[in-house]
Amino acid sequence: MPRNKILLAIICLSVLTLLGCDKLNFFKPKKESGTVVKGTVIAKIANMPITLEMLNREIDAYNTSIDLSNLTNDEKKKAKIDNREKKLDYLKNSLIRRMVFYQAALDRGLDRRDDISEILERNRATILAQAMEEELTKNINVTASEVDEAYKNVKDQLKEPDTRKVREIMMKTESEAKQALLEILQGADFATLARERSAADSAKAGGDLGNIKKGQRGEKFITFDDVVFSPALQVGSVSSVFKGPDGFYIVKIEGIREGKQSTLSEVQDRLKELLSLRKSQEELDKFYAQVSRDNIKVEIYESEIK
Repeated sequence: MPRNKILLAIICLSVLTLLGCDKLNFFKPKKESGTVVKGTVIAKIANMPITLEMLNREIDAYNTSIDLSNLTNDEKKKAKIDNREKKLDYLKNSLIRRMVFYQAALDRGLDRRDDISEILERNRATILAQAMEEELTKNINVTASEVDEAYKNVKDQLKEPDTRKVREIMMKTESEAKQALLEILQGADFATLARERSAADSAKAGGDLGNIKKGQRGEKFITFDDVVFSPALQVGSVSSVFKGPDGFYIVKIEGIREGKQSTLSEVQDRLKELLSLRKSQEELDKFYAQVSRDNIKVEIYESEIK
């Protein structure tokens, strides 16, 4: 089966949830010809109307699934329903076809079969629970001052880490390292000395590690990072000899680049979204605690769970 048809099948199975509780009557046969239908009727199956609004909701959900898929951009463009011809094709070959099978299932009483009725009731509970959550959180609002306060609280976390351009020399013994440091202080070229005498893998590159971030080299190099990122070492500085994971080190700082700080304007939409989610969750937790305590009796029989 082509990938876009698989996606279509998946989205069709989720339409009940996506349409919401107020649309459930669409899936019930209309026994009264005078039933008021909201929207523009574009088709009927038996006495069940299909409206343009229903079709558009399904197509929006389908196109969203395409956007979230792993298809290439060209495949997504081809798979999307984005014109009248494709809408008609979807209506005739997917939605109407499904409704015909649905009506036939009702005629045979399949909705009353134990296994199916259980699934239908479970889906009904899921949809209504989702609707209740939406009802409770629909008026959640995040103010500009709340976003500003949140930014101040997390500002330091939104800064990219500093990087330093580093060269290293590593000797197996402390005396060798001290001798190398003495020669550097007397004017020897750091890169040349690293290339000729360093025992580190970086020796071939004259000890050049490039631009590194703190923690980049792993937990073994905590002391190494403490030295390299010490405020005492500025551009052109050479460290004293220190013990590292594989021997005795000397480092030279050849460049410092401060991490970019994300501005409020760059992150405010994301912060607002996160604050809204947090406030919504707090409202839901508060409601759940209240109704569980005062209105709805909850009993759990843990001993029966095997």
